[in-house]
Amino acid sequence: MIREPGYKTDMAEPRWEGLLSGDPSQAERSIDDWVEGMRSRADRLQALRDQVEQVRVSETSANGAVTVTVDSSGSPVDVRFTERAAAVRPEELGPLFMSTLAVARARIAGEVRAATEAQLGDDLPDTRRMVVDAYRDRFGEAPPPAPRTRRRDDDDFSGDSYLS
Repeated sequence: MIREPGYKTDMAEPRWEGLLSGDPSQAERSIDDWVEGMRSRADRLQALRDQVEQVRVSETSANGAVTVTVDSSGSPVDVRFTERAAAVRPEELGPLFMSTLAVARARIAGEVRAATEAQLGDDLPDTRRMVVDAYRDRFGEAPPPAPRTRRRDDDDFSGDSYLS
């Protein structure tokens, strides 16, 4: 596409300097380019919306007793209790579920960030930031996973005696 000097593809509004002066066919091409750019952005934003609506995040409690899956709105769509839940005192089960739910929700912003990067690339940086910030403000953001500490009962065959 031919671009008029001063025309920026990442702007929602066209640059009008020189657009209406000079060659009318150039002005028409510039307007057509702008309209096509807006259509392309609208299509990508719709694809982003569709992808974000499909986001699902699952998180399992540290003790393995509960797994919670949330959708992009943070609503639980699945909850599973393992046999380990039987070892949890009843008064601790609710808080365990709620803390696992909070961790799952905190991971939504990261999933939305990945979706915006995939759909928008480097285009529309303000829109990308606004979308991700909205999810981060609503649910927080999960810290990176902590490195797994090795337990003595791991099957790592590292030479540590399992008899100690």
